[in-house]
Amino acid sequence: MIDYTKFDVMFMDEVIASVDLKPEGSDKPYVINYIKGFNKQFSPDSEGYITKEELERWLKWRVFPSTRVNAKELLAKLGLNNYNRWAIVRKTHGVMADDEIWIRFKGETLKHRDVTLRKYLYYPEEA
Repeated sequence: MIDYTKFDVMFMDEVIASVDLKPEGSDKPYVINYIKGFNKQFSPDSEGYITKEELERWLKWRVFPSTRVNAKELLAKLGLNNYNRWAIVRKTHGVMADDEIWIRFKGETLKHRDVTLRKYLYYPEEA
């Protein structure tokens, strides 16, 4: 079963952070960063609670903007009726065309090759 309240932030197939959106005993998300000094690190601290605003800021970075010209068409392709960052991330795994960062939810066994938008670039033998 997939748990959408817990996920790993991935760089290719390497876990770079773990996030628990509903840790026991707190209403704040809890993050463990496994890397330091990386400009796409989930949060500035190596481990600890983050605010929901920090989470929203990070999610905003992982989805297309609501003002994008073809946003309605993209939402329709995802099977969504309205713009919701979390719903978009659940469908897209936060994959963007310009980096190798993505989200793997607890219970999933996906690899980078399963979610990348540029399979031809990273895995030309499979494209």
